[in-house]
Amino acid sequence: MAAMTLAEAGLDVVVLEKGPNSYGDLRAENPSTSWSNDDLKRSRFYCKPDPLTEPRTYRWSATETKPRFVGLVQALAQTVGGGAVHWGADTPRFWNIDFSKLSLLGPVPGADVSDWAFDYAEIAPFYSEIEKLIGVAGDVSALPDVVLKHAPRTGPLPMPAGPPQYSSLLAARGCSRFGLHPFPVPMAINSVAYGGRPACNNCGFCNDYGCPINARVGALAPLRRAVLAGAEVRPLSCATAIRTSGSKATAVAWERAGVTHTESADLIVLAGNAIESSRLVQLSGLPDPHRAAGRWLMFHWFSDGSGIFLDQVPGAQYGRSITHDCDDFADPDYPGARAAAKAAKLPYFRGGGLELGGSQQGIVIDEANTYRTILPVTSPAKPFGTAFKELMRASILRNRLVGISMMGEDLPYRTNTVDLDPKIKDYRGQPVARITYQPGPHERAAQNFYLPRIAQILRLAGAEKVAAVSAASAPQIPVAGGNVPTTQHVMGGLRMGKDATTSSTDPTGRYHQLDNLFVADGSVFPSSGAHNPTLTIMATALRNSRRWT
Repeated sequence: MAAMTLAEAGLDVVVLEKGPNSYGDLRAENPSTSWSNDDLKRSRFYCKPDPLTEPRTYRWSATETKPRFVGLVQALAQTVGGGAVHWGADTPRFWNIDFSKLSLLGPVPGADVSDWAFDYAEIAPFYSEIEKLIGVAGDVSALPDVVLKHAPRTGPLPMPAGPPQYSSLLAARGCSRFGLHPFPVPMAINSVAYGGRPACNNCGFCNDYGCPINARVGALAPLRRAVLAGAEVRPLSCATAIRTSGSKATAVAWERAGVTHTESADLIVLAGNAIESSRLVQLSGLPDPHRAAGRWLMFHWFSDGSGIFLDQVPGAQYGRSITHDCDDFADPDYPGARAAAKAAKLPYFRGGGLELGGSQQGIVIDEANTYRTILPVTSPAKPFGTAFKELMRASILRNRLVGISMMGEDLPYRTNTVDLDPKIKDYRGQPVARITYQPGPHERAAQNFYLPRIAQILRLAGAEKVAAVSAASAPQIPVAGGNVPTTQHVMGGLRMGKDATTSSTDPTGRYHQLDNLFVADGSVFPSSGAHNPTLTIMATALRNSRRWT
């Protein structure tokens, strides 16, 4: 978004992209791609950080001197087009209470809740502009009152909603029976030909895979406009340091194939995602008098429920990954939530948007490896044999599993950080990012309240067996999906604010201590919201970058 805005304003723009280019000519209306739905790519870290050459480390708290884990921590794609080439393409808007959280909901003990530099009314036109630019399909009239109350809209979306996923419909049925209000979520996937690109052919494997036909274009749309306006994109070019002189950023040191280069610039924009941008600030030794850089890191505190159905349920490998959401649990005034918060000695808590109908996607990666861990086979590395084959034919997971994920809001805590690991380095010889993270009382209380309700929704949807485990029953697990933060929703680290003692960037994303260094990714978020952040990252970058020229 920043490259597009600056290039169209007449600036000479160079984009340094750490990852490869999986597209052909970016000037083409519908560029060729090397994407496919090959599920083996997930095990090859295709366009994602390599955990051996570029690991990250994870620890629970700053009191721990050794990492709990070294490897893949938050595997957002690193490639031309950014993380949006691999997303599920849900494009909900953040709510009004996300931008004015302190004013509308008040403080939470232990957390650093604050208002954004702008409110929903100011960002709404930018949301509409992005929805037209990337092509969002959906039906505004189908959005329930709880959504429109907090994120009002004017006018329709660019395209009608696409076909629903059957597993999403089953989960939505359970929500309706529970008294909730599910709806077809707006998605940045073409339901009809749009923007010179074809309609989605429902080939499957949307989430975590690139789109072979560009029906789901994401950030490629603004990047293509940037290139058409004269911007140069340099793939496999890793920024390693920002050079400064006085109050100015003067150049970027970058590396390609082991050779270091320097690019001088009048204006520098960081957009490497919240972890990598925070890391680059610290690698560069930029002025940080209040030690704000890398703090208030936020992930979405996902809470997952799974149901096994007797009848086969076509899974995510047959179409769009998830087509329906339910936002009732994102409302802090959901029945019973205030009383449960009070019992947990909190003024309030929020759950988050429910993504309805997720399932295992890869036959090899998801299903086969899951069976390998539970089957008593002779060699764990080779899950062959009659029992294994019978499980694969029955497909009790891939074709019978329906999941619900609650995108629980993470509050900003100063103790959740990105800094530089004191011992472990990447293959370039630079310190890797160290993630220090644990959920707070707000996240745990919300999960304990909502997970039993998620389990009941799955039962009402028709599931025979249901699993939904809360953090309370497994306190050693910091996130619901495993023992390290794996979500690709990462925010904070260089958050916006007027007060330089509690933020790294000003209300336009400018780094407080440097006149011409700006940040245009999710690291500027003062709060994480309770919905997929991609649309808000784009809208915020568009709003801010138009103030830089």
